[in-house]
Amino acid sequence: MTHTDLIVALGDTSQLAAALGLRDNQVSNWKQRGIAWPYRAVIADMAKRRKVPLPDGFLDPREESAAA
Repeated sequence: MTHTDLIVALGDTSQLAAALGLRDNQVSNWKQRGIAWPYRAVIADMAKRRKVPLPDGFLDPREESAAA
């Protein structure tokens, strides 16, 4: 599971942006750069409620940087 996969599973760019009160282009940028850290806890909660798996290291910056 990638960040792009997660965004798509949660309704894609427009729906996720609306749910978070962001512009579409902000969420679209996450597909290239990774989901911004300030939003990860909220997105993790959304994913949990919808039974969508998270990418490895999604909530642990140490694990994500080790994979890079």
